[in-house]
Amino acid sequence: MTPDSPGDTLDESVAAASAEHVEFDADQARRWVLAVSDADVATLGHDDATGVFGNRVALLDFDAEDLGRLRRLVPSVRLVAHPVIESAIAISGSSAQGRVQLFPGDADFFERVHIRAESEALAQAVLRDAMRATALRALAEPDVVLVEANLGVYGESVLERGSARAAGDPITWTPADVAAGAIDVTTPNGETRTIAWDSVEIGAGWVYLGWIVADRDEGRIALVSVMVDATWEDSAGAIRSLDGAVDPVAQEVYLEADALPLVERLSAVTASDARDSYRAAMRGEAHHYTAVEPNFAKAAKRLYNLFRVADELEAAAYVRELFDEPTAKLYQVPGLLEAADLALDPESGIDRDTVLRQLDVVAAAIADVSDGADEDELLGELGRLRADALDDGLRGESWAVVLAEVRTRSAELVNEFFRERLLAHARVREVVAELAAD
Repeated sequence: MTPDSPGDTLDESVAAASAEHVEFDADQARRWVLAVSDADVATLGHDDATGVFGNRVALLDFDAEDLGRLRRLVPSVRLVAHPVIESAIAISGSSAQGRVQLFPGDADFFERVHIRAESEALAQAVLRDAMRATALRALAEPDVVLVEANLGVYGESVLERGSARAAGDPITWTPADVAAGAIDVTTPNGETRTIAWDSVEIGAGWVYLGWIVADRDEGRIALVSVMVDATWEDSAGAIRSLDGAVDPVAQEVYLEADALPLVERLSAVTASDARDSYRAAMRGEAHHYTAVEPNFAKAAKRLYNLFRVADELEAAAYVRELFDEPTAKLYQVPGLLEAADLALDPESGIDRDTVLRQLDVVAAAIADVSDGADEDELLGELGRLRADALDDGLRGESWAVVLAEVRTRSAELVNEFFRERLLAHARVREVVAELAAD
C-alpha cells in the first residue's frame, strides 16, 4: 500500500493476523495508514499541548504519557552545558513509539549537538571535552552509573581487553578508561598502544554514552543511552557535520519546544538523499538481524521503520500490531536483567532492594506471557537469581550462569514469536527473503 492508494484493503494483514492469532483492528490500522499517507514527512510537526515536535509520522506513534519520565531522565543524559554548544535532545527508537511498542527494552536518546568554532579541529576538541565531562558527571550522581562510551575508531587491528577489534571498529571506553583519559590496547604482534581520549578523531563510528539509571520510587532500573549527531558552524555561518552527513529527522521526537529553531536550521542542510540513506540503513540493519545475527524481535523494529519510509504502509501496519502482543513483553527481559546485573555491583551505589524489585518486575513480565514448562523453568531460575542477590556472595558464578540462562531462553522465546508472525505476512516474507540474498 502506498500513499496513492490509502483506501486499499488490508486483506493480507488481516489474513496473516488471523492465522497467527494476532489481534488486528483493521479499522484502526486503516485510520493509521490514512494518517500516515496524509502526513508531510518533509516538514516537522509539533504538539502545542506538550511542546514536543519531530517527524510528523513519528509523532503518530509517540505516547505523551511517557513524557514526564523521559524528561526526568534528560538532565542525566544530555551533554553538559558549554558556551559554544547548542543542543536538541530527543527520544528515539522504541521509546519514541510508545503508542505501538508497549514493551521497549531501554530508553534511547538522540542529541543534535551544534558547535560554534573556527575550525573542525577546535570543534572536535570541544566535543571530546563535553563527552568526557558528561561521562564523568555520572560519578557524582546518585543512581546513575556509566556503563560505556563510544568515541573514535581503531586505525588498526588490536586486542581490546582480550577481544579482537578490527580497523574501523568503534573504540569502547569503560568508566575507568574515561576517568584515565586513555585506553591501552595490544596489537596482534604484542605491542602495547595507548590511545588518548584527547587524540581520537571524530568522524567515523559512534558518538555514544550508555548508563543504567535507577528509579527508586518505581523500583525499576533502566538501560539509558544517548547517541550524538554533531555539527559545527564557523563565523561565516557555514554548517558542516563532524561525521560527514547531517542525519535527517526520522524517528526521533524532540522533548523541548525551544530547540525547534536549531533543528529547523540543521534540517535545512540535510542532504537531498538523506531519506534514501535512512532507508538503506534500516535495510542494512534488518538484513543483519534476519540473515547475519538472527534476532527477529530487533528485526521487526527495523522492518517497521523500513516499511514506513518506503511507503509500504500495509506491511508497516501489520508489523506495528505485533509490538503490543503479550509475548512481546519478553523483549524487555534481557535488558532488565542486564541492568540488574550492572546495578548489583557494590560500586554502583544502587541499593539491593531496587535490584530485587527489578527481578520481581521481570518475574511478573514472564508470568504474564508464558505458561507450562517455559514459565516454570524461567520463574524457577529467577527465584535462584533472587536468592543469589540476597546472598552476601553477590554476582558469583551461580548468578552469572543463571542470569545467562534466563536471558538466553527469554530471547529465544521472543525471537521465535516474531519470526513466525513476521513470516506469516506475504510482503514481509518477501522482503526477508530479499534481505537474505543481499
